[in-house]
Amino acid sequence: MTNSTFHARLDKTETSKIHSITLGGHQSTTVCPPPMLGEQPGSTSPHHLFLASIGACVNLVFEIALEKARVKVFELNSEINGEYITDEETGASRFESVSVETRVVVPEGTNEGKVLRLFDVAHANCPIGNCLVGSCIKLVTNLIIEYR
Repeated sequence: MTNSTFHARLDKTETSKIHSITLGGHQSTTVCPPPMLGEQPGSTSPHHLFLASIGACVNLVFEIALEKARVKVFELNSEINGEYITDEETGASRFESVSVETRVVVPEGTNEGKVLRLFDVAHANCPIGNCLVGSCIKLVTNLIIEYR
């Protein structure tokens, strides 16, 4: 068993509710509550980071599986959407579901069943998505295969 530690750092800025976030020690951006995004160009929110981490995980595991199976990939992209609900009475909010719709373009003649199985492997082996198992958040994935 291998143990890894990942690191992110947050620092409050001079502006209220705006924090600087450094990811993996390399990239920085600012993060703020979603209602403030329009006032903070170039910023993101914890909500967007959450969705991006799930989508990136599924895509990267899928790409690794395709590579190991020697399936050439021309394009690979995803749209990730999160259904977010807020209880007006209590103010409590949470994601209810996250959907990842992935589009892959592979060579004409590539076995569709093989690509679908590899996508299922990616969905099942995404460590970030697996954190949702047993939670109140439903993870839905869909694959669109196109040929070139």
